[in-house]
Amino acid sequence: MINMTKFFFILFLFIGCIKIYAQNINYSKFEDSINNSQELIIERFEKLIEEAKKKGNLNFEMLVLMDLINYKLRDLGDIASSYEDMRYLETLVNKNPNEKAVREVEKTLYLAMGSTLQDTRNFDEALIYYDKAVATAEKNGDLDAYNDISCLRAQLLAKLGRRNEAIKIFKSFEKQAIETSNEMFQNRIYSIMSQVYKEEQKLDSALFYAKKSIDNFQPSNFRSFNLFNVAECYFLLNKEMDSVVYYAEKGLEIAVDNNLEKEQRYAHEILRQAYDKLGNYKEANDHFKKFYELAQQQLSYSNALAIGDFNTKQAKENSKIKDEFANEKLSNQRLVIRLVSSSLLLLMIAVIIIFNRLKLIKKQNKIISEEKAKAEQSEKYKEQFLANMSHEIRTPMHAISGMINSLDRKPHPKHQNKFLDAMKTSSDNLMNLLNDILDLSKISSGKLEIERIEMNPVEVVENVVKTLKYKAKEKGLELQIELTNDFPRMLIGDPARLNQILINLVGNAIKFTNEGYISILLSRINDVVEFAIKDTGSGISRDKMNKIFEVFEQGEKSKSQILGGTGLGLSISKQLVELQNGRIWVESVLGQGSTFFVRLPIIKSESAKEIKPIFLDEPQLMDIGKYLSEIKILLVEDDDFNVMVVKDDLNYFIPKLKIEHAKNGEDALKEFNSNAYDLILMDKHMPVLNGCEASKKIREIEKTKKIKKRIPIIAMTASLLKSEIEECINSGMDGYIPKPYKPEELITKIYEVFKQN
Repeated sequence: MINMTKFFFILFLFIGCIKIYAQNINYSKFEDSINNSQELIIERFEKLIEEAKKKGNLNFEMLVLMDLINYKLRDLGDIASSYEDMRYLETLVNKNPNEKAVREVEKTLYLAMGSTLQDTRNFDEALIYYDKAVATAEKNGDLDAYNDISCLRAQLLAKLGRRNEAIKIFKSFEKQAIETSNEMFQNRIYSIMSQVYKEEQKLDSALFYAKKSIDNFQPSNFRSFNLFNVAECYFLLNKEMDSVVYYAEKGLEIAVDNNLEKEQRYAHEILRQAYDKLGNYKEANDHFKKFYELAQQQLSYSNALAIGDFNTKQAKENSKIKDEFANEKLSNQRLVIRLVSSSLLLLMIAVIIIFNRLKLIKKQNKIISEEKAKAEQSEKYKEQFLANMSHEIRTPMHAISGMINSLDRKPHPKHQNKFLDAMKTSSDNLMNLLNDILDLSKISSGKLEIERIEMNPVEVVENVVKTLKYKAKEKGLELQIELTNDFPRMLIGDPARLNQILINLVGNAIKFTNEGYISILLSRINDVVEFAIKDTGSGISRDKMNKIFEVFEQGEKSKSQILGGTGLGLSISKQLVELQNGRIWVESVLGQGSTFFVRLPIIKSESAKEIKPIFLDEPQLMDIGKYLSEIKILLVEDDDFNVMVVKDDLNYFIPKLKIEHAKNGEDALKEFNSNAYDLILMDKHMPVLNGCEASKKIREIEKTKKIKKRIPIIAMTASLLKSEIEECINSGMDGYIPKPYKPEELITKIYEVFKQN
């Protein structure tokens, strides 16, 4: 049943349509515009074609038919109707190859057919017509057309998997364009090459050519497209979101100035995604609204176009009927009335369907917006939970691991060593588990970032060996490094993540090897570096080798249950390697040992600058401590156990240390105002006044009192989430120390910050 509102709406529409028919008045302005600019133009084309057929003027018929095809494709986007016309024109060309018009329409026809078939994903057939178009352009001596069509053909070859052939064509045309100073054609080549590399997921190459394709003198639509292409490449690379925003904004500005609605919609969609990644949800929402408004306008225009097209066709049909039966009076009038009534009924049905469709789309868009908001809120809750969990677990773990270190370095009976070692191993295992869970969560949410800094990969491996040599020595295992002569000493990469990967792999090798050795072989293979970790351990069965890199999967269950482990280490290592565009795999024979391989692409360093060692031993830390002798430190910490640990570590390494304690940020402000300190160690999470708020107030006091020497403040935080660390830095702190920390992290960070200030 139709409700009353719809009933009156239909009745009103019906009466209005009867008046239009009876009085023969014009349609609305919008429908007039559609009829005049589209249907009447097509009608004129069709009349010209019919006249050419009657007169037997085949040349004129071909030329007009080609113009009609171009109009339908360019202005109406009517692929189905234009394709029928193309097939008919192709028949005329094939039957009459000597007609004068063939030379003028042949190239354009084959290009249009190739493009249409490509758009409908009939790639093999599309290639046939591109070949015909290229041959025609070459035969006619049309160099510009030959170049343009050849580029489109090369792009299609790439889609068909014939990439090497396509790249060879592009390189040839690039050389030609450079030699002839044809910048327009050169930019077109770069634009298409960028799209080819983007489809192959070779995003660095896609970005390189996308940037080269931009030219200030290009047509507006082509320039805006190239700017959006650069923005999309940056986005897909998941880096430099500010660059995504910059290029998309420039493209949007051109699209707005030139009233390019399709390009505007695309720009708002890119900007929405970029701001969403940057965490600027207000800007992301604004661009989503603009995208939605433009999409709705296009939908309304399309619906109106459909109604206008329907009405125009009915009016033409009615006029035709009236002309044919003008001499018949009463019976013919009744026939016309019946036809008009049927048409109006169909029109009302079409309007109702369109109305309900628009209503459904609006409802679906609302649901999508609500679900998006829920997902964003859920992500915020998840991040907050991880921050809280990290803090609550790391804080007591800091006290435990710190006190174990303190007991270990103080005089104690030898028989207690095994208990201290067991406690230290358990503490380390628990921290590794927590770090693995946090890393796994960051990877799954796409928030784990890979650094690209200068590093010495050999030094990273040496530090891994230094860290694990005692575990290997306890089991009587030899831990050795082998290095090929061509292995590079300096690269661009992420030393911390490489260290994490190798610690996992070498640690596993030690765990599952009872006698023999573990070897780390460093070699170079073309454009990659390879790390091969070989052991003489228990090996892995064939059915397990494909599963051990999955989350919570381990090797042989009986052994893993005895030796411990969560099954997260290899999964995280695999994902860290893949985030760096690398590859990891294992080769093993059960009972004869295993070899894990890691390959990473080489990114060469232009500088010879050395990186600081990751690992410092106790004598080196003592030397640093001498430099800090007699320093006065204010420790702001609310946990008494952590206070004990920090004081003990600092007093052990720094001679004649002076250290005071404040329970919270408010007490810290009082101490700062009444005493002089060389440095402040500030816990982030505290009652009364937290570390960030206290740091802001200290910086305000320094500014108000015009204190020239700024006191260094180092955060001590149990949360390692990026947002938490950024909050510390933004509040005026000079660095951070994680809790639990290693002694070298505490002493070296104090040394670095104190020396800089």
